[in-house]
Amino acid sequence: MVLGKSSSQHAMRARDVSEPDEAKQTTAFQPMLPVSETSNDRPLWSGRHTVIIPLYGQQPTHLCDQLNDYLGFDLCIMLVQNNPRPSQGGADWMDTDLRALLTDNENIECFWNDNKGGVAGGFNRGVERAVSKGAQWITLLDQDSQLSGDDLARLREPWNEMSSEMIMAGPTIWDGRRQRKHGHRRCKFHRGYILTRLLISSGTTFRAVEWQLLGPMHEWLVIDFVDHAWCFDAGSKGFLLLQHPEVILLQSFGERHPNWLCRKLGMELYSPRRHFYSLRNLRWLIRQSNVPLDLKLKELIKMTVKPWLWLLYEPLRKENFKAILSALRAQLL
Repeated sequence: MVLGKSSSQHAMRARDVSEPDEAKQTTAFQPMLPVSETSNDRPLWSGRHTVIIPLYGQQPTHLCDQLNDYLGFDLCIMLVQNNPRPSQGGADWMDTDLRALLTDNENIECFWNDNKGGVAGGFNRGVERAVSKGAQWITLLDQDSQLSGDDLARLREPWNEMSSEMIMAGPTIWDGRRQRKHGHRRCKFHRGYILTRLLISSGTTFRAVEWQLLGPMHEWLVIDFVDHAWCFDAGSKGFLLLQHPEVILLQSFGERHPNWLCRKLGMELYSPRRHFYSLRNLRWLIRQSNVPLDLKLKELIKMTVKPWLWLLYEPLRKENFKAILSALRAQLL
């Protein structure tokens, strides 16, 4: 299959990742004040495929068209608002078209999470709410990821052949900056699907009945290595992690690095705050028994070199230095 010619390929822009403003996170469910009024709509959502989309920052211009497409495929949509509330000085993030969708459609719900636990917390709260409404299938999706309703429906296909297996399914990732498939070039297949150890959260699909065993994402990690930790937890519990070879998500990671050497090494430009999370979280990840040794060594070698390159070849050197020190000193859970 030639990935570059897939009809399921969609573009997405690099995103400014949701990060909590405070260190305090929680993994317990807390009812949130909904943005739109809700009712006893369990029968409407029961047995349905629900898409969880945390929102942070400016509303993507494509969002309403994408939600309308999902509604055409009989999908339910759970929007998790991670922006500050207007009463707390937040901007009026919602445009008139999205307000109309929320008002007129019973298959869309939006509620406040107040950025507790960052993007991981947004996904966790959305899944918990969808499970409580009786959802059968759940797909996690970043707000900037553009997968069609048909793509999401196709992500359920592995269960048609392996209904007794515990599965997490996701799209194949195409790196838009490097113009190649993200991950290992040589793939192992399992009944026509790519067998993998890692899925990015966006596009990951699973059965709601298995959420209790699968368990929530580690919210204290906030962003970097959240996917790694969650996938390795799942693998240790017997889940098969599969990528659909015909569902392609075009992804851009970070911003183009200004230095040629860093670009040659495959580095992208991220903020000092992201550097803090990546270094701190890696310290935690390499201590986990369910993480394969080869990946521990790979990430450890990379992180031994990267901080020096951050200091030498990136702007905000002072801020990067503080982020590195803070990450090395940070207490791990």
